[in-house]
Amino acid sequence: SAAIRKDSLMRIEISDGVIWRDLGGDVVILNVETGVYFGLDGSGGQIWRELVKHGSIEKTFGSLKQQFDVESDELRRDLDALVNQFVEKKLVQLIAHPKGRLR
Repeated sequence: SAAIRKDSLMRIEISDGVIWRDLGGDVVILNVETGVYFGLDGSGGQIWRELVKHGSIEKTFGSLKQQFDVESDELRRDLDALVNQFVEKKLVQLIAHPKGRLR
C-alpha cells in the first residue's frame, strides 16, 4: 500500500511493554500492557526477527530478499501486511527519522 511505502523510511521499534521469545523457530510476542498475544511461524517469524535486528523496513526488505527466493512485489506485500498488523496490535511503532539523519 502507498501508506506503508512512505513508512519504509521510518525506523521501527518494539513498543513499550512488548516482550518476545524465539521458541524453536516460532516467535511469540506479548504486549503485557494490552494483553495481546501474537504467534508467528516460518517466514512470519523471520520477518519479525529481521525487523527487530535492523529497526528498518527497508533494511529488513533487503535482508529478506537475499534469504528467500521470492518476487520483490510479493515480499513487499507480505512485509507491508505484517508490519500493518504489528502496528495495529501496538506491537511496534513507526518513528520518523529526524530530517537529514537517514543512516
